[in-house]
Amino acid sequence: MITGKILIIEKANNTDNSVTDHSIKDKLRKWGHEVVRIKDGDNLVNNVAKIDPHLIVLQAEKCNKEEVMESVKSIRAYGVFYSVPLIVLLPEGLKSLKLDLYNSGVNACLAAPVLDEELRACAQQHIVTILLQKKLDASQKALEESLFKIKRQKSELDYHLALAAKIQESLIPSNLIQVPFCNFYCHFQPSGRVGGDIYDIFMLDDTHMGLYMVDVMGHGVASSMLAVALSEFLVVDTKRGTPLKRELEEAPYYEIVSPLEVIRYLNKRFAFSKYQHYFTIFYMIFNIETGELRYVRGAHPEPLLMRQNGDIETLNAYGTPVGFEFSQGYEEAVLHLNPGDRLMIYTDGLLELEDEHRENLDYDKLIRLAQDYLTSNESRPFSMKFKRMADKQGTVKDDLTLIEMVWQSLDG
Repeated sequence: MITGKILIIEKANNTDNSVTDHSIKDKLRKWGHEVVRIKDGDNLVNNVAKIDPHLIVLQAEKCNKEEVMESVKSIRAYGVFYSVPLIVLLPEGLKSLKLDLYNSGVNACLAAPVLDEELRACAQQHIVTILLQKKLDASQKALEESLFKIKRQKSELDYHLALAAKIQESLIPSNLIQVPFCNFYCHFQPSGRVGGDIYDIFMLDDTHMGLYMVDVMGHGVASSMLAVALSEFLVVDTKRGTPLKRELEEAPYYEIVSPLEVIRYLNKRFAFSKYQHYFTIFYMIFNIETGELRYVRGAHPEPLLMRQNGDIETLNAYGTPVGFEFSQGYEEAVLHLNPGDRLMIYTDGLLELEDEHRENLDYDKLIRLAQDYLTSNESRPFSMKFKRMADKQGTVKDDLTLIEMVWQSLDG
């Protein structure tokens, strides 16, 4: 049996300390309840607030109709009482008053003489109800506090994600006019606040340009952190121990590291066993004077080479993702660009774009679009088509990065 605290309020004019009056209190105590009995008017508000009862019992067996209604209204007038169940013990002759009492906020009316089982069941029912309500209220309060905490944490997370996004965005090259004889069009669009794609374009010396594009496995903060770490690692600064160039004792006092050696080094340096991530990469070294292009492709999507004469080639030298130390099957390939040739490098988010029929842009469609572009003599960059598709789609399914390069040669 569930027990609780019961406050018995006796009408002030109930001066007869009869056995009946005290038997109610005694029975409730016998059934395990904590019972406090006070007279109506004896500092009622303070007493109820102090006792904090689960149930109020108004003993009004010797009262008339007006006195009963006045007491009920008086009790229910205090907000602190209103949520506490109220049982009224009525004189037998006032049974007809029950409807008015229920309309006044009384939860149960018992007419004298009150049967033990009826009183016991009635008290039990309302105590169970109030205890469940208190438990529900406590759960609701705890839920509201948890929601507030989650909301605050989300606000903090959004703030830090916004900072992370700004940091990542700051690492994306914004000014590429320092690369002579080459025109670039670039587009970077993460699928969330931050992404796992990163790229850079830089001069290794006066005649050689370096370009890499990285796509770290997964999405979100962890992938973004590794992408940022890679961008800080792949800088052309021999004082910082860059894997892209090394210092020599004799003129020209530096040596450009081959793409194959770079990717092999990255494969050991960023081991999956350490970072629990792997990434694909395309890294190339381009001679801006001769048009020679040397590259490696660590499982990255095959870049498209759109020749000025209308031919389309893919840069498909073999390579596995970077991070799996056992993988040594990398191939360095060499080719030559002709003036006006167009190279498009991209991450696999490009193939997640949807065309006008809401179908994914697969590799075969990409080749057909490149062929159509070459035959149309379109003046705008080829990559603009995909930026428009991404803008129309709104949110991309995967991080999207595009680099389109056109070599103009020394003669322009």
